[in-house]
Amino acid sequence: MKLLGVVLAGGESRRFGSDKARALIDGMALAEHARAALAPFVAEAEESGSGGIADRPAAGLGPLGGICGALHHARTRGYDAILTIGCDTPFVPIETLMALADARGAAFVADTPIIGRWPVALVEPLERHLTHCEDRSMRCWCALIGATPLDAPPIANINRPADLAALNPLDKARGRLRQ
Repeated sequence: MKLLGVVLAGGESRRFGSDKARALIDGMALAEHARAALAPFVAEAEESGSGGIADRPAAGLGPLGGICGALHHARTRGYDAILTIGCDTPFVPIETLMALADARGAAFVADTPIIGRWPVALVEPLERHLTHCEDRSMRCWCALIGATPLDAPPIANINRPADLAALNPLDKARGRLRQ
Protein backbone atom coordinates (compact mmCIF):
# COMPACT_ATOMS: atom_id res chain seq x y z
CA MET A 1 0.00 0.00 0.00
CA LYS A 2 1.59 3.25 -1.17
CA LEU A 3 0.74 6.14 1.17
CA LEU A 4 1.16 9.89 0.63
CA GLY A 5 1.49 11.92 3.81
CA VAL A 6 -0.45 15.19 3.83
CA VAL A 7 -0.12 17.99 6.36
CA LEU A 8 -3.41 19.92 6.34
CA ALA A 9 -2.38 23.57 6.55
CA GLY A 10 -5.01 25.47 4.59
CA GLY A 11 -6.84 27.24 7.39
CA GLU A 12 -6.85 30.96 8.00
CA SER A 13 -5.25 30.74 11.48
CA ARG A 14 -7.61 33.44 12.77
CA ARG A 15 -7.39 32.32 16.39
CA PHE A 16 -3.62 32.05 16.15
CA GLY A 17 -3.17 35.54 14.69
CA SER A 18 -0.55 34.49 12.11
CA ASP A 19 0.21 31.46 9.95
CA LYS A 20 0.33 28.72 12.59
CA ALA A 21 1.89 26.26 10.15
CA ARG A 22 5.03 28.43 10.29
CA ALA A 23 5.00 28.92 14.08
CA LEU A 24 8.16 27.55 15.65
CA ILE A 25 8.76 25.11 18.43
CA ASP A 26 12.34 24.12 19.16
CA GLY A 27 13.41 26.02 16.03
CA MET A 28 11.21 24.05 13.65
CA ALA A 29 7.87 25.06 12.09
CA LEU A 30 4.76 23.15 13.18
CA ALA A 31 4.19 22.00 9.58
CA GLU A 32 7.71 20.54 9.53
CA HIS A 33 7.09 18.72 12.82
CA ALA A 34 3.96 17.25 11.21
CA ARG A 35 5.90 16.17 8.10
CA ALA A 36 8.52 14.56 10.32
CA ALA A 37 5.79 12.68 12.21
CA LEU A 38 4.43 11.27 8.93
CA ALA A 39 7.80 10.44 7.36
CA PRO A 40 8.28 6.90 8.76
CA PHE A 41 4.86 5.80 7.47
CA VAL A 42 4.63 7.31 3.98
CA ALA A 43 6.57 7.35 0.72
CA GLU A 44 6.66 11.17 0.90
CA ALA A 45 4.89 13.97 2.74
CA GLU A 46 3.46 17.19 1.30
CA GLU A 47 1.48 20.13 2.56
CA SER A 48 -2.00 21.21 1.55
CA GLY A 49 -3.08 24.81 1.54
CA SER A 50 -1.06 27.93 0.82
CA GLY A 51 1.73 27.04 -1.57
CA GLY A 52 0.98 23.31 -1.38
CA ILE A 53 -1.65 20.98 -2.74
CA ALA A 54 -4.72 23.03 -3.70
CA ASP A 55 -8.10 22.42 -2.06
CA ARG A 56 -10.83 20.88 -4.24
CA PRO A 57 -13.40 21.48 -5.56
CA ALA A 58 -12.80 25.03 -4.29
CA ALA A 59 -10.94 26.90 -1.56
CA GLY A 60 -12.65 27.60 1.75
CA LEU A 61 -14.21 24.17 2.32
CA GLY A 62 -12.25 23.39 5.46
CA PRO A 63 -10.25 20.23 6.06
CA LEU A 64 -12.42 18.20 3.68
CA GLY A 65 -11.46 20.53 0.81
CA GLY A 66 -7.81 19.89 1.66
CA ILE A 67 -8.38 16.15 1.83
CA CYS A 68 -10.26 16.19 -1.49
CA GLY A 69 -7.43 18.09 -3.20
CA ALA A 70 -4.88 15.72 -1.67
CA LEU A 71 -6.82 12.67 -2.85
CA HIS A 72 -6.86 14.03 -6.41
CA HIS A 73 -3.13 14.76 -6.19
CA ALA A 74 -2.34 11.34 -4.71
CA ARG A 75 -4.35 9.47 -7.34
CA THR A 76 -2.56 11.21 -10.23
CA ARG A 77 0.76 10.22 -8.66
CA GLY A 78 -0.10 6.53 -8.18
CA TYR A 79 -0.78 6.48 -4.43
CA ASP A 80 -3.37 4.16 -2.88
CA ALA A 81 -4.28 6.38 0.08
CA ILE A 82 -3.30 9.48 2.01
CA LEU A 83 -2.39 9.76 5.68
CA THR A 84 -3.37 13.19 7.07
CA ILE A 85 -2.54 15.23 10.13
CA GLY A 86 -3.06 18.91 10.79
CA CYS A 87 -0.23 21.38 11.05
CA ASP A 88 -1.77 22.24 14.42
CA THR A 89 -1.68 18.59 15.62
CA PRO A 90 1.93 17.67 14.84
CA PHE A 91 2.62 15.54 17.91
CA VAL A 92 0.63 12.43 17.07
CA PRO A 93 1.91 9.36 18.94
CA ILE A 94 3.83 6.92 16.76
CA GLU A 95 1.47 4.08 17.75
CA THR A 96 -1.51 6.07 16.46
CA LEU A 97 0.15 6.79 13.11
CA MET A 98 1.18 3.15 12.84
CA ALA A 99 -2.42 2.00 13.43
CA LEU A 100 -3.69 4.43 10.77
CA ALA A 101 -1.03 3.39 8.26
CA ASP A 102 -1.95 -0.27 8.79
CA ALA A 103 -5.73 0.30 8.67
CA ARG A 104 -7.85 -1.08 5.87
CA GLY A 105 -10.17 1.46 4.29
CA ALA A 106 -10.87 4.86 5.78
CA ALA A 107 -9.93 5.39 9.42
CA PHE A 108 -9.54 8.40 11.69
CA VAL A 109 -8.66 9.38 15.24
CA ALA A 110 -12.01 9.52 17.05
CA ASP A 111 -11.27 12.74 18.99
CA THR A 112 -9.37 14.45 16.14
CA PRO A 113 -10.85 13.35 12.80
CA ILE A 114 -8.45 15.38 10.61
CA ILE A 115 -5.89 12.77 11.61
CA GLY A 116 -6.78 9.92 9.32
CA ARG A 117 -6.22 7.52 6.46
CA TRP A 118 -8.25 8.08 3.29
CA PRO A 119 -8.17 5.77 0.23
CA VAL A 120 -7.98 7.57 -3.13
CA ALA A 121 -11.17 5.74 -4.19
CA LEU A 122 -13.01 8.26 -1.98
CA VAL A 123 -12.15 11.23 -4.20
CA GLU A 124 -15.35 11.29 -6.27
CA PRO A 125 -17.72 10.62 -3.34
CA LEU A 126 -15.98 13.36 -1.35
CA GLU A 127 -16.19 15.83 -4.21
CA ARG A 128 -19.92 15.09 -4.59
CA HIS A 129 -20.38 15.50 -0.84
CA LEU A 130 -18.61 18.86 -0.85
CA THR A 131 -20.64 20.03 -3.85
CA HIS A 132 -24.08 18.90 -2.68
CA CYS A 133 -24.09 18.67 1.12
CA GLU A 134 -24.25 21.60 3.51
CA ASP A 135 -22.70 19.72 6.44
CA ARG A 136 -19.01 19.72 5.60
CA SER A 137 -17.85 18.59 9.01
CA MET A 138 -15.29 15.82 9.34
CA ARG A 139 -17.63 13.90 11.65
CA CYS A 140 -20.48 13.94 9.09
CA TRP A 141 -18.13 12.73 6.33
CA CYS A 142 -16.67 9.97 8.50
CA ALA A 143 -20.16 8.72 9.42
CA LEU A 144 -21.35 8.90 5.81
CA ILE A 145 -18.53 6.69 4.51
CA GLY A 146 -18.41 4.37 7.53
CA ALA A 147 -14.82 5.27 8.40
CA THR A 148 -13.33 3.40 11.34
CA PRO A 149 -12.76 5.53 14.45
CA LEU A 150 -9.56 4.76 16.35
CA ASP A 151 -8.96 5.57 19.99
CA ALA A 152 -5.78 7.51 20.76
CA PRO A 153 -4.28 9.31 23.72
CA PRO A 154 -5.06 13.04 23.84
CA ILE A 155 -3.29 14.95 21.05
CA ALA A 156 -2.31 18.59 21.54
CA ASN A 157 -4.21 20.94 19.21
CA ILE A 158 -2.44 24.27 18.72
CA ASN A 159 -5.04 26.91 17.84
CA ARG A 160 -3.71 29.91 19.78
CA PRO A 161 -0.25 31.17 20.73
CA ALA A 162 -1.07 30.21 24.34
CA ASP A 163 -1.60 26.59 23.18
CA LEU A 164 1.89 26.60 21.72
CA ALA A 165 3.36 28.05 24.91
CA ALA A 166 1.49 25.52 27.04
CA LEU A 167 2.63 22.37 25.22
CA ASN A 168 3.38 19.69 27.74
CA PRO A 169 6.93 18.36 28.17
CA LEU A 170 6.10 15.09 26.37
CA ASP A 171 5.04 16.97 23.22
CA LYS A 172 8.18 19.10 23.36
CA ALA A 173 10.31 15.96 23.80
CA ARG A 174 8.63 14.38 20.75
CA GLY A 175 9.52 17.48 18.74
CA ARG A 176 13.16 17.35 19.84
CA LEU A 177 13.38 13.63 19.03
CA ARG A 178 11.99 14.21 15.53
CA GLN A 179 14.59 16.93 14.92
